[in-house]
Amino acid sequence: MVESATDAKVKASKTPEIHTDTEPLAKRLPKLGRIISAHWQQKAPFADSRVPGPTDYHVSALMKLAPGSVAALTASTQMQPAAVGAEPESISIPAGLAEFAPAGAQWVHSRVLDETLVRADSAQLYFDPASDTVYLSATNVHLPNAVTVHVGPDGDQVTITPTPPAPTP
Repeated sequence: MVESATDAKVKASKTPEIHTDTEPLAKRLPKLGRIISAHWQQKAPFADSRVPGPTDYHVSALMKLAPGSVAALTASTQMQPAAVGAEPESISIPAGLAEFAPAGAQWVHSRVLDETLVRADSAQLYFDPASDTVYLSATNVHLPNAVTVHVGPDGDQVTITPTPPAPTP
């Protein structure tokens, strides 16, 4: 079947743009330290549906950190080996970003670092110490100083949880 120009345009519009600006990532991920370069994309998987309501945003990012940063971040945590597409700890780097991944990367992962370094609805960080590269796959990455409001099941109980400010270097 031959793809029409309209079909190709719709398909291209659904392919997330690759960004290289480090500021949005640095702002939301201050605990990673200095991000030297990045290739990332953001998509809203169900944003094109006609159902009203909040939209989740998924971010995939390959970030090169300052030399020695990955070793410092992973030094005090038990890390598990991870490989692209292998179980149990698998990395699924989107096709658009795969070309920016370091050749021969030896990825490692820790759920502890997922929870302590990123404030998001869900997040996984994979580290390649040799290249000082971090791969992030996350949904709804929040600003570190944002306030989260939780409404109780009865609808009238509210808990406000502020996030402590990130330390300034």
